[in-house]
Amino acid sequence: MTIRTAIQSLTRILGWAALGALLLTVGCASKPKAVEGPKVAPSEIAVYESTELLHSQYVLVQHLWVDSWRSNWTFPRFSTEAEGLDAMKRAASDAGANALLHAICVDGALKAGQGAQLYCYGDAIRVN
Repeated sequence: MTIRTAIQSLTRILGWAALGALLLTVGCASKPKAVEGPKVAPSEIAVYESTELLHSQYVLVQHLWVDSWRSNWTFPRFSTEAEGLDAMKRAASDAGANALLHAICVDGALKAGQGAQLYCYGDAIRVN
Protein backbone atom coordinates (compact mmCIF):
# COMPACT_ATOMS: atom_id res chain seq x y z
CA MET A 1 0.00 0.00 0.00
CA THR A 2 1.42 3.33 -1.00
CA ILE A 3 1.25 6.49 1.05
CA ARG A 4 -1.14 8.01 -1.46
CA THR A 5 -3.55 5.05 -1.15
CA ALA A 6 -3.35 5.20 2.63
CA ILE A 7 -4.16 8.92 2.64
CA GLN A 8 -7.11 8.38 0.30
CA SER A 9 -8.45 5.61 2.54
CA LEU A 10 -8.04 7.74 5.64
CA THR A 11 -9.76 10.70 3.93
CA ARG A 12 -12.66 8.48 2.91
CA ILE A 13 -13.05 7.10 6.45
CA LEU A 14 -12.93 10.58 8.00
CA GLY A 15 -15.49 11.81 5.47
CA TRP A 16 -17.93 9.03 6.38
CA ALA A 17 -17.35 9.69 10.10
CA ALA A 18 -18.05 13.41 9.63
CA LEU A 19 -21.23 12.62 7.69
CA GLY A 20 -22.37 10.23 10.43
CA ALA A 21 -21.71 12.83 13.13
CA LEU A 22 -23.65 15.44 11.16
CA LEU A 23 -26.65 13.14 10.70
CA LEU A 24 -26.60 12.21 14.39
CA THR A 25 -26.52 15.87 15.38
CA VAL A 26 -29.40 16.76 13.08
CA GLY A 27 -31.44 13.82 14.35
CA CYS A 28 -30.90 14.76 18.00
CA ALA A 29 -31.78 18.40 17.35
CA SER A 30 -35.25 17.64 16.01
CA LYS A 31 -38.22 19.24 17.71
CA PRO A 32 -40.48 17.13 19.93
CA LYS A 33 -43.93 16.24 18.70
CA ALA A 34 -46.67 18.75 19.39
CA VAL A 35 -49.03 17.54 22.08
CA GLU A 36 -52.71 18.29 21.76
CA GLY A 37 -54.81 19.41 24.66
CA PRO A 38 -55.04 22.30 27.09
CA LYS A 39 -52.03 23.33 29.11
CA VAL A 40 -52.19 22.07 32.68
CA ALA A 41 -51.03 24.23 35.57
CA PRO A 42 -47.87 22.93 37.31
CA SER A 43 -49.81 22.47 40.57
CA GLU A 44 -52.21 20.10 38.77
CA ILE A 45 -49.52 17.84 37.28
CA ALA A 46 -50.09 14.31 38.61
CA VAL A 47 -47.14 12.10 39.54
CA TYR A 48 -47.33 8.37 38.76
CA GLU A 49 -45.15 5.39 39.60
CA SER A 50 -44.24 3.03 36.77
CA THR A 51 -46.68 0.33 37.96
CA GLU A 52 -49.73 2.61 38.03
CA LEU A 53 -50.19 3.06 34.28
CA LEU A 54 -50.18 0.79 31.25
CA HIS A 55 -48.24 1.93 28.19
CA SER A 56 -51.53 2.29 26.32
CA GLN A 57 -52.82 4.81 28.89
CA TYR A 58 -50.35 7.60 28.14
CA VAL A 59 -48.18 9.24 25.49
CA LEU A 60 -44.59 10.25 26.20
CA VAL A 61 -44.15 13.98 25.72
CA GLN A 62 -40.54 14.46 26.82
CA HIS A 63 -37.78 12.98 28.96
CA LEU A 64 -37.26 15.97 31.23
CA TRP A 65 -33.86 17.64 30.92
CA VAL A 66 -32.13 14.67 29.27
CA ASP A 67 -33.62 15.17 25.78
CA SER A 68 -31.56 18.32 25.34
CA TRP A 69 -27.97 18.47 24.08
CA ARG A 70 -27.28 20.70 27.09
CA SER A 71 -27.53 17.70 29.41
CA ASN A 72 -24.08 16.65 28.18
CA TRP A 73 -22.57 19.62 30.04
CA THR A 74 -25.07 20.81 32.61
CA PHE A 75 -28.04 19.47 34.50
CA PRO A 76 -30.28 21.31 36.99
CA ARG A 77 -29.42 20.70 40.65
CA PHE A 78 -31.70 21.08 43.63
CA SER A 79 -31.25 21.23 47.39
CA THR A 80 -34.47 19.33 48.22
CA GLU A 81 -36.66 16.75 46.51
CA ALA A 82 -39.67 19.07 46.81
CA GLU A 83 -37.78 21.79 44.94
CA GLY A 84 -36.80 19.31 42.22
CA LEU A 85 -40.33 17.94 41.90
CA ASP A 86 -41.77 21.46 41.60
CA ALA A 87 -39.25 22.26 38.84
CA MET A 88 -40.14 19.02 37.01
CA LYS A 89 -43.85 19.88 37.24
CA ARG A 90 -43.19 23.32 35.72
CA ALA A 91 -41.11 21.77 32.90
CA ALA A 92 -43.80 19.14 32.23
CA SER A 93 -46.49 21.83 32.10
CA ASP A 94 -44.39 23.89 29.67
CA ALA A 95 -43.94 20.81 27.46
CA GLY A 96 -47.71 20.22 27.28
CA ALA A 97 -47.86 17.23 29.61
CA ASN A 98 -50.45 16.60 32.31
CA ALA A 99 -48.45 14.13 34.43
CA LEU A 100 -45.02 12.87 35.42
CA LEU A 101 -43.87 9.27 35.31
CA HIS A 102 -40.70 7.78 36.85
CA ALA A 103 -39.93 11.02 38.72
CA ILE A 104 -36.82 10.54 40.86
CA CYS A 105 -34.08 12.59 42.51
CA VAL A 106 -30.59 11.25 43.21
CA ASP A 107 -27.79 12.82 45.23
CA GLY A 108 -24.89 13.90 43.06
CA ALA A 109 -22.64 15.25 45.82
CA LEU A 110 -19.04 14.22 45.24
CA LYS A 111 -17.94 14.43 48.88
CA ALA A 112 -19.69 13.51 52.11
CA GLY A 113 -20.87 16.56 54.02
CA GLN A 114 -20.83 18.69 50.87
CA GLY A 115 -24.56 19.30 51.10
CA ALA A 116 -27.30 17.93 48.90
CA GLN A 117 -26.89 18.32 45.16
CA LEU A 118 -29.91 16.49 43.87
CA TYR A 119 -30.31 15.68 40.20
CA CYS A 120 -33.95 15.06 39.36
CA TYR A 121 -35.39 13.57 36.20
CA GLY A 122 -38.52 11.88 34.93
CA ASP A 123 -40.83 11.52 31.96
CA ALA A 124 -43.41 14.18 31.10
CA ILE A 125 -46.45 12.32 29.81
CA ARG A 126 -49.98 13.01 28.60
CA VAL A 127 -52.47 10.60 30.18
CA ASN A 128 -55.26 9.61 27.79
